Amino acid sequence: MATLNFTIDEAMNIFNANARLPESIRNIRADGDGLVVNVSGGIAIQLRQESFAHGILILTFGSKNWAFKFADSMGQVDGMIDKALHNLPFIRRQGKSIAIDIHRALQGYIQGVQVKRFELRAGSLRIEF
Repeated sequence: MATLNFTIDEAMNIFNANARLPESIRNIRADGDGLVVNVSGGIAIQLRQESFAHGILILTFGSKNWAFKFADSMGQVDGMIDKALHNLPFIRRQGKSIAIDIHRALQGYIQGVQVKRFELRAGSLRIEF
């Protein structure tokens, strides 16, 4: 079994270099045991790892930003997220969570590898194969 450890900055450099993030994402930074994602329009969205099983990472999302809360109350957030993710077939929205198929995301980059464990905590990413 192999283990990779990255800081959030290192992981984001890899994702950006491989064009694996939606264009609407402007910045991602560590926030305790989660992430803060700054998207187009200056809205900060908090992401927290909910679970990881069978290669699927589930992240819950929310925001303290008034524009996000207003858009959510008008039923617009789900559509905006779906639109931002439409070119990334390995990511989908499930209610107030984002599901990322890690194995599908790695296809074409790393063959024959299965992710056994994925942890997002304390400003770092730990992946066990």
